[in-house]
Amino acid sequence: MLELKNINAGYRKKTVLHNVSATLKDNTITVIMGPNGAGKSTLLKAAYGMLKNVSGDILLNGKKIIPSPQKLVEEGIFMVPQGKRVFRHMTVAENIELATHFWKDKSVYLQRFAEVMEHFPDLKPRLNEQAGNLSGGQQQMVALARVLLNKPKMVFMDEPSIGLSPKLINDTFHKLKQLKDNLGTSFVIVEHNLKTLLPLTDWAYILEQGEIIYDGPSESKTLEKMIAAVFK
Repeated sequence: MLELKNINAGYRKKTVLHNVSATLKDNTITVIMGPNGAGKSTLLKAAYGMLKNVSGDILLNGKKIIPSPQKLVEEGIFMVPQGKRVFRHMTVAENIELATHFWKDKSVYLQRFAEVMEHFPDLKPRLNEQAGNLSGGQQQMVALARVLLNKPKMVFMDEPSIGLSPKLINDTFHKLKQLKDNLGTSFVIVEHNLKTLLPLTDWAYILEQGEIIYDGPSESKTLEKMIAAVFK
């Protein structure tokens, strides 16, 4: 669906990514891993058109594009950023409804809202509570529900496990697998918590010092050896 070719990217005069190429496919969960400072989040930002200092080609469904968040949202590609996931003093329902802000036709909102809520039964009884009162895992579900309201084809997620307990991390990652299987939504996830996530993914990239050193299936003896070497 989204192809990156020979991407160089960074901040001001510092180049972080060096000639990086990657193919992000439909109906898959792809994990991007690597040590701190390897360029994982930079890769997501470059692909999503959030950096100015970028060279190389980005293709969407085989056609070269100049990416921007607005362009990619129109094409069904969304991002759930790292850190604060909700507006704390708004209700859960109000947080989710924000997804409709730029909708031209809001007549389908109630139907779409009901469909999305079927995937998040734990949120149903808390729709009128302030989102800031929810646990970290529940807030992550609110952020996901907001994105799913738009029927995304692909979702970028940057370190979704930050601040979550081991149980909530497990619940979150299994929810992503469930959404991929049931809705066909692809996920591209930058993550350091590999023990829980990796068995649920289809494809993996390892970045080291801004270069891709592994590009292949998640179930691979080669990947196991490289993880052991990179994260020793």
